[in-house]
Amino acid sequence: MNISGVVVHARPRYIKAVSSQLNTMPGVEIHAASDDGRMVVTIENDTATMIETMNSFHSIKGVVSASLIYHHFDDFELE
Repeated sequence: MNISGVVVHARPRYIKAVSSQLNTMPGVEIHAASDDGRMVVTIENDTATMIETMNSFHSIKGVVSASLIYHHFDDFELE
């Protein structure tokens, strides 16, 4: 399991549209957003999907940047 913390910065006029698109992505959750366009986002999924998901943030209209701030990987098996 991967949990990644990402700070997404969007142009303020696009914050609602960016938030809406992020909320449709599997494993993505917005925890906080400011009026100036900064959002605290987590991605919870496997390694390959996490990288693809974070990279896709950059293609959303209005996104200025998406920076990985935290990453946790746990390789365990449930019995």
